[in-house]
Amino acid sequence: MRVHEFTIRSHMERKDLTEISAKSSHFMSEITLVYTEGHTEHIVDMKSVLGMLLVPIKEGTTIRLITKGKDEEEALHYIYDWFESR
Repeated sequence: MRVHEFTIRSHMERKDLTEISAKSSHFMSEITLVYTEGHTEHIVDMKSVLGMLLVPIKEGTTIRLITKGKDEEEALHYIYDWFESR
């Protein structure tokens, strides 16, 4: 299992969340986003388009990215780099 925590630099639009969800599906590993908004902790399967669209990810949000599986390191780097490029 790999874990990386980082802060989102810009508000994520629906199209962004749909795109990263689709790209996450190319990995065999489980890919999970965990973050807190107010007093609520959100745990989201990144491969679930609906799950990704139902949670607001705003600028300044601290995300914990968790990958687990055969290609976990590759998945973690890819997803992190994608968020950083936004």
